[in-house]
Order: sequence, then C-alpha cells, then structure tokens
Amino acid sequence: MISPQEKQDKVIRATDLDALSCRYSANNKSYFSTTDPFIDSVISSYKIHLPLCTGYTNMSANRTLRSVFNEQKLPLINRGTYLRTELIDVITQEFIKEFKKCQILSLGGGSDTRCFRILEEYGENVRYCEIDFPESVKIKKLAITNDKRLADIVKYHESTKPITSKEEFAKLEANIHTENYNLIGYDLRRLTGILDDCPLLEHVDTSIPTLILSECVLCYLNPEENERVIDFWKKAFASRALLALLIYEPMSLNDAFGTTMTHNLSNRGINLLTFNEYPNLEARYKFLSEKCQSSNIKLTDMSNVGGYDSDDKSKAWISTKDLARINRLELVDEIEEIRLLLKHYCLCYCEFPYESSFKAIRKWKWII
Repeated sequence: MISPQEKQDKVIRATDLDALSCRYSANNKSYFSTTDPFIDSVISSYKIHLPLCTGYTNMSANRTLRSVFNEQKLPLINRGTYLRTELIDVITQEFIKEFKKCQILSLGGGSDTRCFRILEEYGENVRYCEIDFPESVKIKKLAITNDKRLADIVKYHESTKPITSKEEFAKLEANIHTENYNLIGYDLRRLTGILDDCPLLEHVDTSIPTLILSECVLCYLNPEENERVIDFWKKAFASRALLALLIYEPMSLNDAFGTTMTHNLSNRGINLLTFNEYPNLEARYKFLSEKCQSSNIKLTDMSNVGGYDSDDKSKAWISTKDLARINRLELVDEIEEIRLLLKHYCLCYCEFPYESSFKAIRKWKWII
C-alpha cells in the first residue's frame, strides 16, 4: 500500500504524462513548425519504466499509458498545447540571444524535451538545469542513456544497465550532472529559506543571468509553499545576477467555467492550490509585486497570446503566417469556446532586482 502523500504525488506526476501526451498529439498533427525529434524517446522510456514507479503495476501503468496516448485530443487542446509550447520556447530563445551566456532552470521539467532543443542549438553558452520528482527524473535519465543522440546533446556517456525490477529502479541514481546539463530529482516542497542545507545549489550557477520556467508546477503548491520556492531562488541569487521567472498555469477567473474546471480536476484527485487563491491577472500581479517583491512584471492570458481578443497585430505573439498555418491544420468550430478556455490560462513574467533587465520581454503585447 502507498501512503496518502505518495498517492497524491502519483496524481500530480500523472499530469506531466497528460502534458506529454498533448505535446505528442500536437507534434503528430504538425502544429510545431519543426517536428520534435526527441519526444518518442521520452515516451518510450515511460512505456518501459512507468510500471516500476511507486503505486503502479504492469497492468495499471499500461492502462494509464493507453488512455493518455490513444485518446484523440480535441483541436482546441492541440491548439492550446501549441501556443503554450511555442511561446515558452520563443521567450527562452530570446533570453538566450540577449544574454549569450546564461542558464535555464526548469521546475518540473521531467518529460519536457525543450532542454534537448536548446542545448543542441545553443550548446556551450547555455547551462540547463531540470528539477522534478525523483521517479520522473529517473525515467528521463533512462531515456537519455538509451538514446545516443540525447546522450550526446547533454554530454552524458555513463552506461546504465537495463532496469527491469522495482528494486533496481528504486536503487537507480536519479541525477545527471555534466558541464552544461543538470537533471536533479528533488521535491520542491522541501525547500526552506536556509540555503546551506540545500543540495540544489551545488549544481546551479548563481553568477549568470537565469530564467526559471514553471510550466504548471507552482500551481500544485499551496500559497505558502509557492512563496517559499520563489523566495528560495531569490535569496540564492541575491543580486549576484539577473533572475527572471516565467510561469504558465491555469486561473479560475471566479466564473462558471473556472468552477467546472475545479470540479473536473477534483474528480481526478487534483487540487490546484493557487487556482482560486490568485484567480485573475490582477491577483497574480499583486502576489508577484507585493509578496515576492519582483519587478518588470508582465502578464497575459493565453487568449491574448493566440490573437483571439484583438485585431491589433502590433507586438503580436504569433505571426500572421503561423496563425494561418495552424488554422489550416484542424477546424475549430467554436471560436468562443477556445477563447474561453485560453482566458483561463496565464503567462506571467517577473524579475528580481538587478542592474540588468531582459529587454526583449517588452517586444510582445502583454495585458498588464
């Protein structure tokens, strides 16, 4: 039997599998201008190793994998996945171009393939660090060790024997540390304000400009944990270098659609702890400015990003050409429905005071 906490953690980790299946669907439907060549290796590792994770059997893991990867995703889900992935990619790339030598710190990036794309393109100039639950990190590590291209990109060439039992999986060292890539198994809820006690800082360079990515991660922490995680990184950098934070997550807007989202998530055992605490962009601005003491705050909902709220093409997030391309891929019957869905997801950017700032963040059309 697994503990109630392990059961809840399993539910949270399963949402990462949902996100992976959405990216897989969007990739297969040609939403991304460049096909993701890495996603199949990550999925293959999940198919082999998910049965070895806490709370899973061969039967339950296979049932979970079939349900998420065989499900036909709705066009509005594919479009939302495209917008989410594309915009975080674009902002990350602009950050790298502006600062040249910098660091990307991805919270909860277990199944993400962005690290491979970034390191393959920008190489020596970028340090990339990913932090996630230890079991999620182990699955990604095994994807890397079983795929020479991934291993070459992150420059990790230590062999790992095939893992075939829960005992072997439990004993597997989760982390990878190379010159430009760190994959770390760590529960962010363990972070405190005491920097000396945290092993994470051994592998994070606090002397170079750093962009933290939180893609539907902080929303699973309660407001106090949320603030504590942000405060930890703020203290770690402490004016040594620019620290920027990019958050993507849902918000309730305190409306009927938000209530429906809450009920649907509750039925799956998911409680988004900041969903109603910070229900709109104004509440999130207040949190980032007053509680987190951040600056250069920019916020938008994803409906604005997708161009559904304005005919003004100046500072557009997505080019007219790309919008036309994705509009041809699948017919979206109800524009109002996708607009409503996207309004309940936000993109938030902020910085912690330093002598430099990310200037390119102003090139896009933010709501706040």
